[in-house]
Amino acid sequence: MGAGMKLTPFLRRALPVLTLFVGFAAPLAAQNTVFADLDGKYLAVRKVYRNTPVVEVDGKMVFADGGRFTMRKVEEYLPVFVDVQNVEVKTRHLNTTKGDTLNREFIFRATLDTPYDLDDVYLVLELNSGGEGKMLFLQEVGKLEPRRFKTVSAVVNLAFDMGRGKYVLHLFAGGREVLQSKIPPLQRDAALDRMTARRIAGVQDASPSVLTGPAPEYPPELLKAKTKGQAVISIRIGANGQVYDPTEKSATDPAFGKSALEAVRLWRFLPRVVGGRPVETRLDVPFNFAPPEKNT
Repeated sequence: MGAGMKLTPFLRRALPVLTLFVGFAAPLAAQNTVFADLDGKYLAVRKVYRNTPVVEVDGKMVFADGGRFTMRKVEEYLPVFVDVQNVEVKTRHLNTTKGDTLNREFIFRATLDTPYDLDDVYLVLELNSGGEGKMLFLQEVGKLEPRRFKTVSAVVNLAFDMGRGKYVLHLFAGGREVLQSKIPPLQRDAALDRMTARRIAGVQDASPSVLTGPAPEYPPELLKAKTKGQAVISIRIGANGQVYDPTEKSATDPAFGKSALEAVRLWRFLPRVVGGRPVETRLDVPFNFAPPEKNT
């Protein structure tokens, strides 16, 4: 990546909101932070070990009460993206000869894909029976690596019959909820618009800079040859920071150009600001490619 085009630090380390009814669609929830009880005080959950929330106290990670936690709305998502694919949900139970219902379970499975390197990922299933109230279930996901699919599954023991209730899947990284593919594009864009506007408020003059976006993948077909190279992508950055009309201006190998284009399409910028107003601009973005080290 060229000078002046560095990603912010949290993008190097860094989770989705999928809302469905069992049987029909539902509106999406806002971004959230999970809080867990520790000695009568609710602290933000930074990670999850198996099903137990972990919070930070005086710089140390400690286990919180696994049965007492809540979610509170916050202003921003972590501006990274996870693709949620192959979603499967079902409920199952056992009926006795006396007509009782035993062993109620809610089962969730999905495949996660992301261009980011994300640490301390965990999921939260928010279950709403429609009559018995809500239930939150936490489960560790672990690490998500760029472009490596990971299947996640969860089995939740229910104290009530879900019936036609709804569930919401939340994914977090390092305690912050992330943008993901099941959020409608207009809603994702609106969230990013708010984040962009907040960052340029009061700014009089500024060049465009990256708000979020993955680094391009080194082309797998060039791994054996260990080729180094460059690519330059020409883009138009809207006043809201969106990328338009990305085109390959030059590339030492077509594979580098393709990889750079795929990455830039996922970028979002803080726009150029002139006299206190965001304006559209054009930019050539240079990329340098080198084969990955063996230990990465």
